[in-house]
Amino acid sequence: MDQPRVEFIPVASQPIARWKNGGGRTREVAVARHETGEGFRWRVSVAEVASDGPFSLFPGIDRTLWLLRGKGMAIDVDGVEHWLDVPLVPFAFRGEAKVSARLIDGPTEDLNVMVERATTHADARVIRCGPTLEVPAADGDALLLVLDGECDVREGPHATHRIGAGDALLWRGSAPALRPCEASGPAVVLFARFARR
Repeated sequence: MDQPRVEFIPVASQPIARWKNGGGRTREVAVARHETGEGFRWRVSVAEVASDGPFSLFPGIDRTLWLLRGKGMAIDVDGVEHWLDVPLVPFAFRGEAKVSARLIDGPTEDLNVMVERATTHADARVIRCGPTLEVPAADGDALLLVLDGECDVREGPHATHRIGAGDALLWRGSAPALRPCEASGPAVVLFARFARR
């Protein structure tokens, strides 16, 4: 069975695009697109929110946000207001919901994990480096994104990756068993596993 392929994704190579509805900018960290080129199974991005306004609609997509910088937002989801004002606490909602955001006190930056509900399951968490991470899922992908600081990731006795804020490592492919690696900081990272349903 194929061994996972490790890809280094420096922050400088991550494309910046306008939001789907044109209301802001997003830095796309990594994405798993369908072979047809239409849509995606999962996507991880960092968004700059500079003004109040509606979110883009993503039918069939489960979304999770984490506040990275700024005072945060009041988010209205189908008429119910939620506050995203505590850094690194996840907030989940469905992409087909009618969502709008009101900035609390100036621009913010947030982390966004999106997963196609019908095809993919995600286990995504924000952690401080130090634990042993299991990489990757047996039938999917895994991503480690440095949110703050820098991180050394060691795979076995010879392979070591040093990655800084905004950089990411992506493991693609399948393996008969999960593969441990050691991550040491100081750094705060997103670690996400994406498995096919």
